[in-house]
Order: sequence, then C-alpha cells, then structure tokens
Amino acid sequence: MDAGGTSARALVTTLTGRRLGESWAGGANPNAHGAQHASAQLAEAVEGALDQAGPRSRGAVATVVVGLAGVSALRDPDVRAAMEGALAEAGLESADSEFTGDDEIAFAAGTPVPDGTVLIAGTGAIATRIVGRRRDRSADGMGWLIGDDGSAFWIGHQAAKETARQLSRGGDLTPLARLVAKEVIPGQRPVDGDDHLPEEHARNFARTLTAAPPIRLAAFAPLVSRAHEQGDPAAEVIINAAAGHLARSVHQVRTPGECRPIVLAGGVLLHSGPVREALTRKLALGAAGSRIVLAGSTAGGAAWLAALRAGAEESDDRLHEAFTLSGGGRDRTDAA
Repeated sequence: MDAGGTSARALVTTLTGRRLGESWAGGANPNAHGAQHASAQLAEAVEGALDQAGPRSRGAVATVVVGLAGVSALRDPDVRAAMEGALAEAGLESADSEFTGDDEIAFAAGTPVPDGTVLIAGTGAIATRIVGRRRDRSADGMGWLIGDDGSAFWIGHQAAKETARQLSRGGDLTPLARLVAKEVIPGQRPVDGDDHLPEEHARNFARTLTAAPPIRLAAFAPLVSRAHEQGDPAAEVIINAAAGHLARSVHQVRTPGECRPIVLAGGVLLHSGPVREALTRKLALGAAGSRIVLAGSTAGGAAWLAALRAGAEESDDRLHEAFTLSGGGRDRTDAA
C-alpha cells in the first residue's frame, strides 16, 4: 500500500513481482483527513485490489507493508487501532503486516540499496536519510501550515499570492495569474468605475479561495509549470525558489561528501520538468558524484519490501525492477 495524502493505492503481487490486483481510493493520511476517513480509504483500496486478485487472495497473503503518509499519527492508540482495523475489515486480519513511512517505500521504489536519501515533493514535502531501509533522520515534512516548503501546496500558495497581487494592480495579467484566476473565479472580470477598484476583484479572488479547503492550493502547482513554459518570469521565480527549498532539505540530512543515491518522488518531482531540472542543478552543486534517480511505483516499492519480509533475495536487482517498474519504465537522471 502507498497511502498518501491525496490518494491511496493498493497493489497485490506474487513474490516474483507479478501484479494480481490493483486499486485506488482517496487520501489516507490520518493527520490530514482524520483516522475515520483515512482508515475507510485504506480499506476501500485494499478490498478493491484483493477482489481483483481473486476469491482466494485474502487467505494467501503472506505479508503486508503499508507506506503511510502521516505515519507518526499511529503513536495514538486509537489511530493505530483504526488503521489496523481497516486491514482486518478488508480480510487481512491474520496477515503479517507493517506500517511504515511513505518516505521509506518511496526510497525502495527508486533503488534496491539500503542506504541513501529520498526527497518527496507531492502535496507536502520531506527529505529523509535512509539507513538500512529505515528512516534515520528527516528535514521538513512539517505540514502546509508551517512547512512543506517546495511542495505542491507551497508552489500553489505562491501562485495564488502572485495572482492576488496582479489582480490588485489591475491591468493585463501574466500567463500564471490568468491560469490561476481562471481556476478560482472563472468568467469574472474587473468592472470599471469608482465603486469597483482592482483590489476588490483581488479580494473576491481571496474570499473564494479562503472558503475552500487550504489543500486546494496544491492543484495550482501544475499551472506554474505551464506558465513557466510560456516564459512567465513570476513562474520562474517560484520554481527556482521551490527547488532551493527542496535542495536545502536534502542537504540537511546528508553528510558532506556523501555519494549515496538520492531518490526523487512525489507528483511535483515526477511530473514537473521545470522543478525537477532546477532541483537537479542545485543538488549537483552539493552532491557531486551522487546518483539521482526517479522513484518508480511506490506501491511496488511497498510490495518489494513486503517480499523481503517474506524471504525474497534483496540483492536481486531484476526482482526489484519487476516490483517497481512503472508503465513503460522508470526515467532516470544522474548528477555530474
């Protein structure tokens, strides 16, 4: 299971990595959504994958690994009981199961080696030093209110503030502000006249955003990449700043001269070329010689860790690839 803040994905495989069932549900981070909602989404995804795998799948499951965003919430006995109850509800009450961090499965999705660094930049952002496939120390991952710098939420927040500034000034909007305003207040245009100052249009934009869940801001991150491709200077500033924050988090958990691999994961890094390229350049300055690799299937990374618990050979690179390969393959990039 890869149980993130935006979606949860369950994958059932054989011990050789052959996929038998796969299913998705909504976000299952108990910190972001509460234990009741998160456990319901977890159960839905697991049940769907097991149903695809066949009527005998529940009794045949050897091990379960759940990579959980917000895994620290399991320190609360009630939250742990809810999440473990979700597995039992799905028919896995007798299976050997483990909850671990989503950063640990993301690292496993990128490399079979046991030590290195993983940077996740999706809805949130966290950099983690991995030792023996376990979290050793981390930077950021503090949530949208006081952290997650460089994440989709952070990028979207900067885009929204830039849009509000441009609306307040009046006049033509840049590509970034046009894209964001169209998402928030589609069809609305400033009205000329003393009673309709530009700042009132900006306040309407702000009121509309404030009435929505804060997490909505993360949806603006792809718009920043689109605006960057159109040459928007504000988008370029936001992307470079995001890459700087993410690179700083990576350097905080690494030792000087370290050459262990760096795995990049999360929607921002996997799907935003401009952010990834800016980040790779910055990482190359302080991590020369380290291999930078994009994570493959994170649910596959969890399944591979489960297979190791069941006795699979950890040094078999082809086996690791069978579990973690996404679609047509895993894109890779190396720092000089």
